[in-house]
Amino acid sequence: MLLLLLLGCPVPSDPTPAPADSAGDSVELPGFTEPYPVAVTVSLDGQPVEGARVMQAGSEVEVLTDAAGHAEVVIDPSVRGEKVVVAARPGAWNRGVPVDGDTALSIALASYNLTDNPEYVFNDPGDVASADTVTRQCGHCHLTLHRDWRASPHADTAKNPAVHAVYQGLDLAVDEAGCAASGGTWGPMITPGTGAATEGCHVAPGIAEATGGTGSCADCHAPGIGGAQLAGHDLLEATGLAYDYGVHCDVCHRIQAVTEGGAPGVGGWLTLLRPLDPSPSPLLGIWHPLTFGPFVDVVNPLMGAAVEDDFHEAKLCGGCHQLDQPVLVSDTPIDLERWPDGVLPVMSTFEEWTEGPMNPAAPCQSCHMPPAPTVGNAADLGDEFANLTAGVAAGWWRAPGAVRHHSWVGPRTPSSGMLQLAAFVDLDTEVVDGVLTAAVTVRNVGPGHAIPTGEPLRNLVLRVDASCAGEPLVATGGDVVPAFGGALAEVRAPDALDRFPNASAGDTVRFLRTDGWIDYEGPGAFGDGRFTPAEKGLPALRFVATAEVIAVAEDGTVSLDPAGVPAGADTAFLIPGGDAEAAAAGLPGFGFARVLVGADGTEMVPHGLAVDVRSDNRLPPTEAFTTTHTFASPCEAPEVHAELDYRRYPWAEAGRYGWTVEDVVMAEADR
Repeated sequence: MLLLLLLGCPVPSDPTPAPADSAGDSVELPGFTEPYPVAVTVSLDGQPVEGARVMQAGSEVEVLTDAAGHAEVVIDPSVRGEKVVVAARPGAWNRGVPVDGDTALSIALASYNLTDNPEYVFNDPGDVASADTVTRQCGHCHLTLHRDWRASPHADTAKNPAVHAVYQGLDLAVDEAGCAASGGTWGPMITPGTGAATEGCHVAPGIAEATGGTGSCADCHAPGIGGAQLAGHDLLEATGLAYDYGVHCDVCHRIQAVTEGGAPGVGGWLTLLRPLDPSPSPLLGIWHPLTFGPFVDVVNPLMGAAVEDDFHEAKLCGGCHQLDQPVLVSDTPIDLERWPDGVLPVMSTFEEWTEGPMNPAAPCQSCHMPPAPTVGNAADLGDEFANLTAGVAAGWWRAPGAVRHHSWVGPRTPSSGMLQLAAFVDLDTEVVDGVLTAAVTVRNVGPGHAIPTGEPLRNLVLRVDASCAGEPLVATGGDVVPAFGGALAEVRAPDALDRFPNASAGDTVRFLRTDGWIDYEGPGAFGDGRFTPAEKGLPALRFVATAEVIAVAEDGTVSLDPAGVPAGADTAFLIPGGDAEAAAAGLPGFGFARVLVGADGTEMVPHGLAVDVRSDNRLPPTEAFTTTHTFASPCEAPEVHAELDYRRYPWAEAGRYGWTVEDVVMAEADR
């Protein structure tokens, strides 16, 4: 096998895929032109093994061994490449033996050591520039998958600047002068990726400051730090490969077991097994290679492949995309009447999928790892390396689509169009006695999870506009965009609705009234009947009026045009002048988000600082929600536009940390 490996080392060539019906690399068996049976006996550590998976490599037919370790495999001479029978079983390395016309074969499997090796150093996946020349880097042979991963969010998890901003409570976008102007505090910080001390602009409590710990951030964002324990690292320990490459090849393909519902990432849900067995050859490195993956017929000794069926399952992704956490803020108890299990549902993408209509038929990988039909196999047999013969070294041809892109497409890959496939907006209008009523329905039509999902800072903002002959209509009532859509400040009665100490002339105040609580059907606890409408925490805010700030008194009382607080208003949003487009709070529309609240009552805080989930009206799979909006209309056929926008961050938190709010249109409708 070692000789085959060395002779088969890929050399980049014309990337044109070989024709699907090509048999140019077929290896003939003397005297055999038709399929024929082979009796196979499989042992594990010297004993016959039942339930081992056996197949002709490159075919699509598997059989299982009986109690005596016996199975029959039909050899198909038309399968391209070397004729090899392979066997695999969880807990053992995959192994193959060549077929030379034999009608009986024996395959001896060997168990790998189940003790994790703290001395193992994670392998460098390589960057784009070095992949062609450094043979031990993953990208050297797995060109397509490496390119996919390198451009994916997984490659940047440990160095994501937004993550580090929250982790240390910093606005990383300003210098010392800008920090003072924005109200931050200039002080000590650690430069991510280096561990070097420097100074930066502190704008909020960091994770360590607020929680007295690490928040377990590194267990998912930097799982490759290594050492005696993989879990519990400070995110700022991530340097070198652990920082540069985040969630990379040699981390994911060390996952030996998945414990559904465990602590996040390598803290318990995902069990990584770093190889401990001594290497059988110096050519293979210090340790016997051990790589977990979904295929039985991977027997290249450099890979040391071992089959692990969890790579086909959604629960593999759940390891870092399901987070139920206790309140981490020091000296702040959780509300056990509200959350009797003692944890907050912070990120629940896996649970949303589990309870949705796509379970089990379409796991996460179905959408977020789309098929790569022109790729010959994971090592680019045929498409990048057209001159190789299918076999032990280069692997065998996969059926079109069996290889999946390692791009993890989502909201941060606009070219995927996944956001636009996720939602549908429907619009109905009528005009009666000079009043336009617009009913807007937003429906989750694509994902197997709620929208938005994942990081709870993400939110959807629905905007509704109307006009007659190009002249905007004045709103008279109806649902509005909530505070997270862009309020600089919010006050509620009985507090004075015209007192905003941080206001400036030119700002806007949007006045609203509260019409009870919205009884929506959200994910988990917010849709399973355990909460009353009030406990679901979403007030029904209705538009009343808008006024411009023309002056601000020393006590913060604002003078308005038109003057005074309008009758019926019990809530007011302060909107910064010149930013009314992005700061949509209080305008006709709506919002969808999981609203986490901090110890001081601030809404939409980063999850490490959360002490409660106030509301969660995100749309579960196939679910819809309808809002109503009214305008004074001087014409019988006004033009109405409804637009649903995706935002990575809530407006106020983006301003705090120096992030840019970008509206990505998911769906829109005109009438």
